Amino acid sequence: MRLRGWGARVAVVVALAAPAAAVDGERLYLLRCAPCHGATGAGDGPDASIFTPRPRRLDAEFLARWDTTQLVRLIRDGAALPLALDPGGTTARLRETELLVAHLRRLPGVDWDVFSDGERVYFRRCQECHGALGEPAGLPPGKRASRSLAAADLGAKEPADALRLVRHDAPGLPALPAPLPDAEAARLLGFVRALTPGFALYARFCASCHGLDGTADEAVDPGHAPRVQFDRDWVQASDPERLRVSVWHMLADQRPTMPHFRTRLSESEARAIAEWLRARPTARP
Repeated sequence: MRLRGWGARVAVVVALAAPAAAVDGERLYLLRCAPCHGATGAGDGPDASIFTPRPRRLDAEFLARWDTTQLVRLIRDGAALPLALDPGGTTARLRETELLVAHLRRLPGVDWDVFSDGERVYFRRCQECHGALGEPAGLPPGKRASRSLAAADLGAKEPADALRLVRHDAPGLPALPAPLPDAEAARLLGFVRALTPGFALYARFCASCHGLDGTADEAVDPGHAPRVQFDRDWVQASDPERLRVSVWHMLADQRPTMPHFRTRLSESEARAIAEWLRARPTARP
């Protein structure tokens, strides 16, 4: 199993990272805080819309209200933000549940050795236009693909059709700067077929405990080891409704509220986050 290169590369995108020997405030912030407060502290993380009121902007004005010791206390014991259980939020959760169920059912069939080989080809040949997770949003103009690879869901296509798309050998696709050799194309296909619509959701909500492959071997939060592994036996023993219930609870558990950090973050870890927030360029006056 060779997944650590992948985990390190997508740390900023999905707030995952390998454990660090020293307390790393930036890594902890991306893992614990960025889903709500955003990667830059602008209060615009992917989960921000489900809270009322919205998560705070962690700008210089906000940070100036407290010294570091007070910030540590706020991080670990701050008041909870209630979830906005509006119809739109519930609909979005249902959609996420279905995408994650589909991903879990495919997970045991991924060849992770081929995945890792293909990942190296992808980051050398494709990332510049398609982004780290196959999502081109946020890439600079002129270096951005017109379509998400996750939305294309190559895993649902026949292998021969998916291979033609990977090689850009299909109408409407621009020619590659250099043709893909057969061996590289086959390895790349093993990677991009795993980029399903549920992949990024799984990476954000589940992989920190269960590992990218579902076995917990690559988990980055060993203090909260999962009770199950998403292997073939577990998936086959779980009917669709049980999978949906499991996924719903996983999503609910991973929607952060401030008080959970007392058990999830030590005082030294919370201090590392507070010190990193003060030191980052966007927080300076």
